[in-house]
Amino acid sequence: MAALPPIAEVSGRPRRSYDEPITKKEEKLRIKNLSEHVGAEISGVNLAADLSADIFQKIDDAYNRYSVLVFRDQKLTPEQQIAFARRFGELEISPRTEFALPKYPEILVLSNIIENGKPIGNADAGRTWHTDMSYTKTPPRGSLLYAREIPIENGRALGDTIFASAAAAFESLPTDKQGSLLGLRAIHRGSAKKYAPGSKLGDLVKDIPDVEHPVIRTHPVTGRKAIYVREGECVGICSMPDEQSLPLIKELADMVTRPEFCYRHQWGLGDLLMWDNSMTQHLAISDYQLPLRRLMHRVTVNGTVPI
Repeated sequence: MAALPPIAEVSGRPRRSYDEPITKKEEKLRIKNLSEHVGAEISGVNLAADLSADIFQKIDDAYNRYSVLVFRDQKLTPEQQIAFARRFGELEISPRTEFALPKYPEILVLSNIIENGKPIGNADAGRTWHTDMSYTKTPPRGSLLYAREIPIENGRALGDTIFASAAAAFESLPTDKQGSLLGLRAIHRGSAKKYAPGSKLGDLVKDIPDVEHPVIRTHPVTGRKAIYVREGECVGICSMPDEQSLPLIKELADMVTRPEFCYRHQWGLGDLLMWDNSMTQHLAISDYQLPLRRLMHRVTVNGTVPI
């Protein structure tokens, strides 16, 4: 992976940044690093517009490079969010139909809001470190999460999301350690995840057969390698006894979420954030409750068999 650009001062805070010229009809697209290892904020683009192929390619390139992209102050209808997401690939129709946005099966509602005595969305998503749906044969490429309502207390937004670079974690390992992990395959199990009592998602995944994925996953475009195991989702490593495999899974999982590999996103109204599941893991911070309300729309882009 190419070296990141030099540090520059942006809005009084040290950030890495660079500008990319785009068409004369567009504003200048600007990309600013959000942390040393993961995440970039993209400004100068209106995602509700019909973006040119050239502009979209720059966004897609940044997505592959930075793994997490943030677009601030967007004003998107459900149709516009779906249209933008569809440019990255085929979209998932969520099996959680009770939390799909009415008339938009591609959009999963994440929310703690109760209406007529019933939740309008999934309120407990992502409360443990994870990479989305690793228990499936073709885990999603990524998700696009749009903030329509955020909880604010004493002037501060709550409900942050933390992202960790599993690629940077792998690259930090000694060369001999990296080599020892290549070729290993881990067993992923949906029912191994901890769900709230009575969780319908837990019921949906409890009978899904185990799948095997590489312990070290390779990005299909950049070739960058990342740790692809998570304690609580992986129940073993093929051809390795539990007394060896489970401590190794824990060691690698702990490595991924070390603070130096993380970016913590504080949400703003209108933020659209997207992440690459092959290179990152993430955690939703649940530090709010009603009457503080949170309403997010998530669209998921399907992926391929991990390599």
